[in-house]
Amino acid sequence: MSKLLKVLNKYIIVLIVLALFGMPWIYVRHLMFDMTNHETFNLVDSIPGYVNYLIRLIVIVLLIIDFRKEKLKHVMLACVAALFYPLLGIVVFALLMLEKEKERVRV
Repeated sequence: MSKLLKVLNKYIIVLIVLALFGMPWIYVRHLMFDMTNHETFNLVDSIPGYVNYLIRLIVIVLLIIDFRKEKLKHVMLACVAALFYPLLGIVVFALLMLEKEKERVRV
């Protein structure tokens, strides 16, 4: 189980960073930027969306690396799941890794 936690630590950190960025940005953008200039405000308003997609791509790349390292199948399933909802891709990876460990202990 500790091996799974070591692997999942990086995903937990990435998801915490995503959560810490989202909500405070709503308040910070109103304090830092003038809302009368609509072009600037629209640009600033779109930054969380770009960060969200960047985090999703980072999670997908980390999943691909870990799937290859652990020699697991169903990489595409986890990557597509992580594209829509990053936590779902991480859960698929964790379940497949637990199943592999269970089979390794049985043999």
